[in-house]
Amino acid sequence: MLIINEETIAKLTDPVELTDVMEQAMLSYASGNYVMPDRAHMEFDGNTLLMMPCSCGNYFSTKLVSLFPDNANNGHPVLYGTVILNDGANGKPLAILNGAKLTAVRTAAVGSVGIRYTSPAETNSLGLIGAGVQGLHQILFACKNRPIKHVTVYDSYPDRLHSFITKLKSLLPDVEFVIARDPVDICDRSEIIITATNATFPVLPDDPVFLNGKSFVAIGSYKPDMVEMPDALFPLLDHYFIDVDMAVEESGDLIHPLAKGLIKKGQIRLLSDLINGKVLIDRHKTSLYKSVGMALFDLFAATYLFNKALQTGIGERIQF
Repeated sequence: MLIINEETIAKLTDPVELTDVMEQAMLSYASGNYVMPDRAHMEFDGNTLLMMPCSCGNYFSTKLVSLFPDNANNGHPVLYGTVILNDGANGKPLAILNGAKLTAVRTAAVGSVGIRYTSPAETNSLGLIGAGVQGLHQILFACKNRPIKHVTVYDSYPDRLHSFITKLKSLLPDVEFVIARDPVDICDRSEIIITATNATFPVLPDDPVFLNGKSFVAIGSYKPDMVEMPDALFPLLDHYFIDVDMAVEESGDLIHPLAKGLIKKGQIRLLSDLINGKVLIDRHKTSLYKSVGMALFDLFAATYLFNKALQTGIGERIQF
């Protein structure tokens, strides 16, 4: 059995390759060729424990995750996790992977699938609200899937931004990075805007003047009480794209606009409908793609990393 730690996942991951893998995962989800029970939640003291099993093809996986939002203020990661990959033919454990890093890279790849299909191919400016671990990965992947030359970043905790941008500059030396004054500044400077926060209120200006013609990728809202998108955005949309059907029940960014009548259920479509041509859009118009994630993404990512580790001969081998 292989142990694939955070450092090894970083070495193995090619952003374009993993984005391709997540695109295939979305198409597999649309085909129904998988077994994926609802994820089990346990909530306590504002924290969340999750168990996410899934089976598809020759493998099955189980992810165990803890989400502690206050960790952002005490020096610990918000997310800890472990992914176990098993042989689908006999149940043999094949690999244990660092769940936090796997989640970070697969979520970034899932976001970049949305960028591929909802933004113009020539887009070169990107804005980010939420300078955390996920925000960093979203930028890294977006810059490999679009010819991004200018990135503007905003966070409600400005002390984070200088070290955040210093790290990004070392990884993307050809990209210009700017700290935004406020979310309006993000909108003024950016064609693609990614939100990766734990906000319970909109993080973007509630004014269509600043939102029109932008491509929005919303990553952060994974609970009913979490909201990142303003009401003014929804009347600008022809379609509202999601990664999985359960997003309608899980995310405040779907629950609240539906309840207010700002969008209709018929406008909500899976991103796979755009990938396989069931829906056509004008990429220069306002778009919104909302991701909440699913265990099928973890399984596809774990399988990709496991097979690549075998090919390259890296990863720690142990007897189980």
